[in-house]
Amino acid sequence: FTAWGAGWQYRQGEGGILLWTQPRPPAAFLALRLEMIVRAEPAALLAVLRNTARHREWLRQSREVRLLAKSGPDDDLVYTRLASPWPVQDRELITRSHLIRRADCALVLEVWAEPDALAPRPGLYRIRESAGRWEALPQRDGSTLIRLESHTNPGSHLPGWLVNPMAIKAALGSFQAIRRLMEAQPRAAPRQRLLGGGGCPAAS
Repeated sequence: FTAWGAGWQYRQGEGGILLWTQPRPPAAFLALRLEMIVRAEPAALLAVLRNTARHREWLRQSREVRLLAKSGPDDDLVYTRLASPWPVQDRELITRSHLIRRADCALVLEVWAEPDALAPRPGLYRIRESAGRWEALPQRDGSTLIRLESHTNPGSHLPGWLVNPMAIKAALGSFQAIRRLMEAQPRAAPRQRLLGGGGCPAAS
């Protein structure tokens, strides 16, 4: 795992999920890296992440998730409202995602904030800094290695000592739920393997 890069500190493992953190000064909020093995195909990750109707099953702090625009099969603009503990305002986050389909059947989903893509809503705080990178890497035994690197600055003078433990707990819980939902997805039949020279399950 040292090949993943310098500056990451291994924090804990839980239920087969590995977690690293990294400071991102001048902000007090940690960047997170998570990794797990899932008994499913890479396309199952997209099936979970893009199903906005079931967002609360893996993103428990979300109050609302909806697709705002789709500029192509691999590009989405999504609105997310996140619950915050009283008396802090709820957060809203607008993100654009771009899917990269690799020849080795791996899927890479890059996500970044586009805070001005929608007019602000009264009573909500708009997150302006957020970025992430999902990787779904097929393994020889038919499983998939899922990796996520992400960093979000929730802003509004929230203290890092409060936000960081909550973010770690939420990320571990999300990964556990994503693994369960991915493994519940049906596997593609051989005739449905249409991508990358006919060897990769279709990702929608």
